[in-house]
Amino acid sequence: NIVYETLNNTDNAKGTALSARAYAEIKFLKDFKFTFNAALDKSYNNRTYTYNTEIGDGAPTGLISKEDRIITGVTYNQLLNYDKKIGDHTISVLAGHESFDFERNWLTGTKTGQVSPDNPEFINYATTTDLTSYTRNYGTESYFSRLGYDYKDKYIISGSFRRDGSSKFAKDNRWGNFWSFGGAWVLSRESFLENVSWLNELKLRASIGEVGNDSHTSNDDLSFYVSQPTFSLGYDNGSEGGVVTNAAGAADLQWEKNTQKDIAVEFALFKNRLRGSVEYYNRNTDGLIFTVPNALSSGLDSRVENIGSMVNRGFEISLDGVVLKTNDFSWGLNVNASTIENEITSLPQKEIINGTKKLMVGQSLYDYWLRDWYGVDPTDGYALYVSDPALIVAGDATQRVVNGVNVTTDQNKALYHYADSAIPDLYGSFGTNVEYKGLRLEVLCAYQIGGMMYDTNYSAVMHPGNNYGSALSVDALKRWQQPGDITDVPRMDINRNTQSTAASDRWLIGSDYLSLRQVNLSYKMPSQLISKLQVDNATLYINGENLMLFTKRQGLDPSQTFNGTTQNRYTPSRVITLGLNLNF
Repeated sequence: NIVYETLNNTDNAKGTALSARAYAEIKFLKDFKFTFNAALDKSYNNRTYTYNTEIGDGAPTGLISKEDRIITGVTYNQLLNYDKKIGDHTISVLAGHESFDFERNWLTGTKTGQVSPDNPEFINYATTTDLTSYTRNYGTESYFSRLGYDYKDKYIISGSFRRDGSSKFAKDNRWGNFWSFGGAWVLSRESFLENVSWLNELKLRASIGEVGNDSHTSNDDLSFYVSQPTFSLGYDNGSEGGVVTNAAGAADLQWEKNTQKDIAVEFALFKNRLRGSVEYYNRNTDGLIFTVPNALSSGLDSRVENIGSMVNRGFEISLDGVVLKTNDFSWGLNVNASTIENEITSLPQKEIINGTKKLMVGQSLYDYWLRDWYGVDPTDGYALYVSDPALIVAGDATQRVVNGVNVTTDQNKALYHYADSAIPDLYGSFGTNVEYKGLRLEVLCAYQIGGMMYDTNYSAVMHPGNNYGSALSVDALKRWQQPGDITDVPRMDINRNTQSTAASDRWLIGSDYLSLRQVNLSYKMPSQLISKLQVDNATLYINGENLMLFTKRQGLDPSQTFNGTTQNRYTPSRVITLGLNLNF
């Protein structure tokens, strides 16, 4: 009973975050500066939930569960800078070291057998059903340097080198070397453009560089101990301890390397009233860190390897302009847009099927590989899929011909195909700001055009009636009910759940969206009014975040993930803030 459980079960979460920064700076020998930085980020999270003794998962004994998480990150770095200006020449040199230590502590326990009501503590429950904890550690260490030179702020070049180590990799593969080179030419400082009145700045820049990645390409959390053979505890047989193999260990795993090339034009026109940039990038990734399946005979589901290469390329455009400006009034607009094209360029094997995707050379990491959904047969309401020609057999009762197309009612005989991509055609943001005397309004919107999402959440509420007591989408009202019905929702038939809800391109939906991300209205009080109160500045503001989201399906949040899959999560909360800023 959802009402009773909502009223009588509890679920309370508390969190505390501590963030601290400190630095020391020493200048010596005129042109040298040494800086020491230290940072601490620590969070404490506690959750307690209880199930009542009358109805639901806790009945009849009652249940309590507690979770405690402590996450700690500590960073230290030391920087030595040398800056020297000799006439029109400027030289800068940086040498540095950085270390990062991360620790995650987790403790959870569950007990049943409530003794007395309204006491959410373990001592009030009789039987321990689960109690476990773990600690995870991760660390990186880096040495880096940078050399920069410019002449008359017109010709600028720079280069860098760094050596990074990660505790995730085995000792022999722990360290990676990475580099970059860049240059810029400020054309607007050249004599042939100095007298162009409408041109304030024109810069051409280009760079190439390599960085390392020790995280998972598929966006999963790469195990901190991925290089080592690991075992799982807790598989006990009564009082006898039990342990099973978890992973064989990826001793040969190395840094994933990203080599990026950029070329861009930056400009400012009409007395800086229009500023912007246009950039093209090409990023090659080698040694992709990815999970690949093991042979069944190994006894382990999968392993992690550096499996291949891919390339990302695209354009990024940014414009920021002042449309109207007077002594008391100004109105500005800004917009940015990005494109991305992804292509797998090498793999160690012909194909790798990973969930809703199939990886192949020439395809994208984000291309869907799904059954080809045909629709619903109006004669009997069965779900239909385009038949795989290799599986068509004469006399097969699951095979049909509809409008000249070979279709099947058996999802296991359906044709798989590449069905669109999760990558959008264009995405970015745009906004405006209006200011009149002390009153200022700022609006920011985000958008995405193109791309598809695989809506698992929607498929879960479009079952044909077999999940007793679970929710159904209102789209189930469009189901087939009698011969001749034309619909894309199969018949309500508890015996055909698998056939009706199988993974297919039926569950793809456009991920286009428009979001009113933020609106801020502020008023800066006149100085002659607040000076009498010994206040230097006073600003009253109201701010709104995540105010509206327009999508192709209500409740869908296309911005939740880039790979196009959905999960059970709330859309971002709408937050309204009223505040007063005072400077004394």
